[in-house]
Amino acid sequence: MALSAKLDLVETTDLSVVIPVLARFDDIQKVYAEYRDTITATGRSYEFIYVIDGNMDFPIDALEQLQRGGEPIQVMRFSREFGEAACLREGVRRSTGRHLLFLPAYFQVGPGAIAELLDHLNDADVVTVRRQRSDDAIFNRLRGWGFEKVARFAGAKYNDPGCSVRAAHSSVFDEIPVQDEKQRFLPLLAEAHGFKVMQLTLAQAQSDAARPQHRLGVYMDVMLDLLAVGFLVRFMQRPFRFFGTVGAGSVVCSLLLMAFLLFQREVSNVPLSDRPMLVLVVLLLVLGIQIAAIGLIAEIIIFTRGDGKQHYRVEKIVEQVAGDA
Repeated sequence: MALSAKLDLVETTDLSVVIPVLARFDDIQKVYAEYRDTITATGRSYEFIYVIDGNMDFPIDALEQLQRGGEPIQVMRFSREFGEAACLREGVRRSTGRHLLFLPAYFQVGPGAIAELLDHLNDADVVTVRRQRSDDAIFNRLRGWGFEKVARFAGAKYNDPGCSVRAAHSSVFDEIPVQDEKQRFLPLLAEAHGFKVMQLTLAQAQSDAARPQHRLGVYMDVMLDLLAVGFLVRFMQRPFRFFGTVGAGSVVCSLLLMAFLLFQREVSNVPLSDRPMLVLVVLLLVLGIQIAAIGLIAEIIIFTRGDGKQHYRVEKIVEQVAGDA
C-alpha cells in the first residue's frame, strides 16, 4: 500500500519546491504561506522540501507544526554545515515532481512573480531569474555588474548569479549533477549540455533590496568559482587549445626577445653575458614548453580515459514518412 501511494505521488506531483536553509532566513511560516499561496493559485500539485544546513538556530518546530497541519512538507537537517550545493543535491534526490523550483528561505523576488516564472517552464528547460534592482543599494548593483562582466568570460548570457530563484525540468539533473559550489551556475552548465535556458527579469522583493547580502570573502569565492566553471565549460574537452595557446605565446615572446638581443649583439656590439633580459628569454622559453606540455598531457588523458558519455543533446528528430520519398 505504501509503495502504491508513493507511485501515485510520483505520477501526480507536478512541482517539487526545494528550499535550502542556510545562515539567512526570514519568518518561516510567513515565507511558506506566501510561496504556497502563489503556487496553489497556478493549479499545480506540489510538495515542499526543506533542507537545513546544520543550522541549530533554525526554528524547525515551525515546519513540524505545518507538517502536523497536513501541509505537503518534507524536512531534513544535516548534522553540520555542508553548504548550499549539498542542500540542493539532497533536495533534488528526494524530489518526486516533474519540475523543480528552487527558492531561498527568504524573499528575493516578490512571491507573486513566481507564477510568471512557472509559466515559462513550457518554453525552456531551465528558467533563471534576474532581479530588477533599481531600488537596491549601490554596492549590490556594482557587485552585480562585476559578476556580469566576469560571466562574459565564462560564456554566460545570464546575469545576477546571486539570485537563487530558478525553475527546471527534473530531467535536467539526470545529466547535470549538482556539484559543490557550482550550483550558482546551473544556467551556464545547462547551456553547455545543450538545454534551453531562459532568463526572466522579475521585481526584487522589498525586504531584499538595500540589504547587505554576504561578507566580502563570499564574493571573491564566487568570482573564482565562475572563472573555474568558465574554463571547464570552454576547455574541458580540448585543454590543449588553452594551454597550447598560452605556451605558444610564451615561446613566441621568448623568440622575439632573443631576436632583439641578437640584433643588438650583431649591430651594436652589445654583449649578452651581462643582460638580465637573457634570463627572461630562457625563462619564457622553458615556461612556454612546460605549459604546452601540461595541455598535451591533459589531452592524452581525456582521449585515453574518456568515459564515452555524449556532451550534446538531440532536441528533435525528424524522420522521413514512408511514401514521401
